[in-house]
Amino acid sequence: MEMLIVAGFLGSGKTTLVLSAISRIIERTGKKVVIIVNDFGTVGIDGKVMEKYGLKVAEMASGCICCTLGGDLLTTIQDIEDNIKPDLIVIEPTGLADPSAIVDAMQHYPGKPLERIRSAVIIDAARFPSIYKALNRPLTNQVKNADLVLINKIDAVTPDALSMVEAELRTMNADVPMIAVSALNDTNIDEAVDVMVAS
Repeated sequence: MEMLIVAGFLGSGKTTLVLSAISRIIERTGKKVVIIVNDFGTVGIDGKVMEKYGLKVAEMASGCICCTLGGDLLTTIQDIEDNIKPDLIVIEPTGLADPSAIVDAMQHYPGKPLERIRSAVIIDAARFPSIYKALNRPLTNQVKNADLVLINKIDAVTPDALSMVEAELRTMNADVPMIAVSALNDTNIDEAVDVMVAS
C-alpha cells in the first residue's frame, strides 16, 4: 500500500486537482484508490463530489489529521487496509496541515509498513503574495518537505507573476520538482501525474 498526501491552503484547488490526478492514476495503473478528506467547511461537498466519481472517501471532519487526530488517522488507515485493501491511499488534509507531520505519525502505524509515502503541495498562484505574507511559516514548511510542488491557477496570473512565484518557492526548496498547472483548464495535469506515479 502506498500513500500520497496532497496538501495546500483552502481554495488552492486541491480537490479539483486530486480528482483529475486520481482518475488518471486509476486509468494508467489500475490501482485501487481510497481518499481521506479532512478540510473544514468543504468536507461534505468534497466527499460527495469524489464519491460521484466512484472513489471511496473516508471523512475525518473534526480537527486536523496531523495533530489532534493523530491516533484516529492511524485507526482509519488500519480500517481501510483491513476492509478495502487499496493500492493507494490519498490524504487531502486541512489547509494548514504540514505533510511531514502525517509522515511522522505514520511511523507509529501498527499495520503493514507502507511501500511509499509521497507528498504534493498545491500552491495558488493567484493568491500567493497574500498567502506568503500571512502564512509564511506553514507555507515554507509545506514546500520544504514536499516531494512535488504544483503551482495551480496559472490561467489567472501573468507569466511574470508566475516566474516570481516560482523564484520565491525555489528559495524554500531548490530541488523539488515544480510543475505549473491549471486544474480548471486541465493544463499539465498529465505531467504532474507522471511525477506522482514515478517509481
